[in-house]
Amino acid sequence: MKRNFCVCLAIGLLLLLGLPTGGSQSMAYTGEGQKTLMLKAGNEGSGTEAMGVQSLRFAEEMKKRTNGKIQITHYIASTLGTARQMMESIKGGAMAYMVSGWGAWTPILDTTLLPYLFRDLDHTDKVINGPIGAEWKRTLIQKTGIRIVGWVFRGYRNCTLTKTAVRTPADMKGLKLRVPESAVNLETWRAVGARPTPMAWAEVYTALQQGAIDGQENPTDTIMTNSLIEVQKYLVLTRHVNPPGWQQLSEKVWQSLTPETQKVWVDTWNEVAQEVRKKVVRDELAHFETWKSKGGVVIEPDEAAFRAAMKDVWKKFAPKAWGEGVYERIQATR
Repeated sequence: MKRNFCVCLAIGLLLLLGLPTGGSQSMAYTGEGQKTLMLKAGNEGSGTEAMGVQSLRFAEEMKKRTNGKIQITHYIASTLGTARQMMESIKGGAMAYMVSGWGAWTPILDTTLLPYLFRDLDHTDKVINGPIGAEWKRTLIQKTGIRIVGWVFRGYRNCTLTKTAVRTPADMKGLKLRVPESAVNLETWRAVGARPTPMAWAEVYTALQQGAIDGQENPTDTIMTNSLIEVQKYLVLTRHVNPPGWQQLSEKVWQSLTPETQKVWVDTWNEVAQEVRKKVVRDELAHFETWKSKGGVVIEPDEAAFRAAMKDVWKKFAPKAWGEGVYERIQATR
């Protein structure tokens, strides 16, 4: 009952956000040759943070724009399991896709979590939607049967800590920091002397509350919508990663769509993603003020020092995951 109420509340909030509606597009859709599909999808976070908003709104729009041919039931808050469990469900055919920043199942996606890989949003778009991103997507389909349809901006990852006012990399030494299950994340925080600890997102709040870990790192939107201010004091704006939220779709499902439906799928994802991006950017400043109003402290650390401390992490991962020279191509992308 409580979960159903939360889902309804999340959908209600989406309507209040004024994200795009698909009325005119649904009328133009013919649906010729497209079988009606009932699909299941999921994400780990809430229905009000960026990936949840994107996911619920995308499902709603697809039903409208395909005149009910594509009906997606999207489950938030780890209802269908952890990211790893959902990926296994996708590969096994029980789910169509998940929307997640988790990429530890493949080095290609995992390595996009390298610290300070992308300069800004424009740079991120040019890499992911350009030739380099196209190479990654083709390789994933060939090797794994998973298609990356698109990405959504979740906000830059920042740190929260319980007791330590982190301002320099040296302040991280010995701190037990929750990170997603990712080799790149582990190496990133080892570079500054922290003790990175992989943990499923559903377990993080309790672990912070009980003092099992000292802190965590996530987009500020995720930090606020999961009420981490209740168990953390310091919000440290390291902005160390722009972590794409990927739509990770079964290639079998994609091939069950007609070309017309595939176009609607991609167009709808991208349109909703642009609206969500505006919301994330708009909300971030408000999140900082909310954090302070609830007794928290917002810190602008020495970002240049963090960049310097983490500058060689890529060397251990990028050549192996993407091939020689790709990291350099990313940095040269303008």
